[in-house]
Amino acid sequence: MFRSFLFACAAVSLVAQAPAITFDRTHHDFGRITPDRKVAVKYRVSNTGNAYLNITQVRPSCGCTYTMLGKWSLAPGEGTEIEAMFDPKGLKGGVRKSIEVVSNDPKTPAVSLTLEAEVVQEIMPSVESVYFFQAPRAATTRSQVRYASGNGEPVHIVDVKAPGAPFLTFAYRNEGKDLVMEVALDGRKVPAGQMRGVEQATVRFTNPRMSQLPLNIQWDLKPAIQVSPQELVFQDAPGKELRQKLTLKQAEGKAFRVTGSRPTLQGMRVEGLNQKGPALELTVVLPASLKAGRYSEVLALTTDDPDQPELTIRVVALLK
Repeated sequence: MFRSFLFACAAVSLVAQAPAITFDRTHHDFGRITPDRKVAVKYRVSNTGNAYLNITQVRPSCGCTYTMLGKWSLAPGEGTEIEAMFDPKGLKGGVRKSIEVVSNDPKTPAVSLTLEAEVVQEIMPSVESVYFFQAPRAATTRSQVRYASGNGEPVHIVDVKAPGAPFLTFAYRNEGKDLVMEVALDGRKVPAGQMRGVEQATVRFTNPRMSQLPLNIQWDLKPAIQVSPQELVFQDAPGKELRQKLTLKQAEGKAFRVTGSRPTLQGMRVEGLNQKGPALELTVVLPASLKAGRYSEVLALTTDDPDQPELTIRVVALLK
């Protein structure tokens, strides 16, 4: 009986001897910082247990966060500091990082420390790319980019250059400390036959630490010649000639001519070539020699319209 009592007391004593890891805080918010500003924070870690606390690992979630630990082993009641240094270079917007601290605390073997910041550029563009989809050739299309001040100083532009793109113009004005730039695409100045492109503009600022930013501009024009239907679908039995109508209209009502065709399917032909007018009707013919099966082809048509010298139509046939 007495021996059992001693064993029970020893067991209670062994269970009671354990480290306990505690922190003065587990989260820190740096607020707004610029990408060139490295920041640091210290987390106070203490051993509130009654056995030695051994910290075995301190693992940041990414390479942009570095840590330093004062002591890896703490006696009961002893404390130290974990210093976390954060480098925001190359980051922007809201950022949240974590540091995992692993120890021999039996109740809390791993603790996650977190830090966050809002990384702001000195000049912050609302977009990095401008898109002009289906812009008219006979008019000007406009889009806006806002360059917001991230450092409290007014934003001023020196100039904007887009080499090789005379159809693009730029105008800008200040709204408070921000700057609003209008990008204009004049379809009338786009070279004949050119329907789409990607341009690179360079916006230069008076800010010495952020002197320039790129602006990508992607664009395409509405087709000068509208095709109906845009895709021809044939569904029938094989062994006979199949025909479908194709209507072409010039968007500005100008007369034009379809001068030739290049089908990817052998034996496909187009009837009605070399007519002239603002609206043309052609007939696409599939040969009777086609076997049963599914065909997915492309028909290219050439025209004498300088704004659209070529157009393509998808042709699908399901013969069974």
